[in-house]
Amino acid sequence: MNAALLREAVAGARSQLVASVLTIAMVAGMCAAALLTTGRTVAAEQAVLAEIDAAGTRSIVMRAGTEAGLTVEILDQLRAVAGVEQATGFGPIVDARNAAVPGAPPVAVRPAYGVIGERSMQSDQHPAGLVALASPAGARALGLPDGTGGLRTDHGQDVVVTTGDLAVPAHLRFLEPLAVIPSSGAGTWAGEQPHEPLALLVVLADSPPEVAAVEAVIRGLLTDAEPGTVTIETSAQLAAIRAAIGGELGTHARATVLAILAIAALLVTVNLLALVTMRRKDFGRRRALGATRGLIITLLLTQVALLALTGAALGTAASLAGLATTGNPLPGAEFTAAVAIASILVATTAALPPAIIAARRAPLHELRVP
Repeated sequence: MNAALLREAVAGARSQLVASVLTIAMVAGMCAAALLTTGRTVAAEQAVLAEIDAAGTRSIVMRAGTEAGLTVEILDQLRAVAGVEQATGFGPIVDARNAAVPGAPPVAVRPAYGVIGERSMQSDQHPAGLVALASPAGARALGLPDGTGGLRTDHGQDVVVTTGDLAVPAHLRFLEPLAVIPSSGAGTWAGEQPHEPLALLVVLADSPPEVAAVEAVIRGLLTDAEPGTVTIETSAQLAAIRAAIGGELGTHARATVLAILAIAALLVTVNLLALVTMRRKDFGRRRALGATRGLIITLLLTQVALLALTGAALGTAASLAGLATTGNPLPGAEFTAAVAIASILVATTAALPPAIIAARRAPLHELRVP
């Protein structure tokens, strides 16, 4: 029955080429108008928001003095907080110099706890002393062009730099040039040193809207800290700007798409009313031969859905090709698919009133119409 219905719908579309081509053209134009206007706006919005996000809209930076009493234990506490993607703690800065270069300038080296990017700050043992990791910029600052070598801290400790390819995520790049001494144990953020002091804590929230909530949780964990010994810097202002931009552009995009869909739906309805009028004798014969009203409605809706699918595919492909050719940013796959699906649904829904009118016509009356 389904195969027969599809064949009949295709035959009906082919028998009314003008109306079918108009339906395809209207749906294709609907998709093209939405993608070339709102789609381009959405792509620009995504690019702007990506730039804002890259500036650190999700980060919370807490600096603590030695008398604040902030310890590595807070990392384990943050581990259970919803909305926290990553937390990294840094101990007090220690100056270190390239042990092989007399009079080398000092570079700040920080004990690190937790996670930096995808790398856990798990300590390693080395016969020559403590092990440090350095970013490429940190290795250059230390005078270690190949990323490895020995350091001597101002406290007289020997430190071995084993790699210069520590990947520093965007929210930690303000610490560059970065050289750290991993100090956590395996399996937890805080490891086996929960009482080690922290001078700096950087927390990355899951999303910009969650920054304020995560900040409130962090402040709640600092109730024992002496007033004035801890400062917290957040990207709340940037997050607010991001939300305002996203909301303004999103409202404009929705209004434009809805207007395009409404106009296209009206045109499809008018086109289908004309088609129903032209095929009234055909529908009358079908009803006289026993076709139910439901079958007539289903047949027309199936026919329009097939035409709309063709139009959506053509309109989407042409729009994306046009945007790519002119160098404009492309909207995401989700938005593109949503526009295509919405166009098909709107066209099919717009065909429902004409389909109901065709199904409700009296067979004998229609057959008498010359």
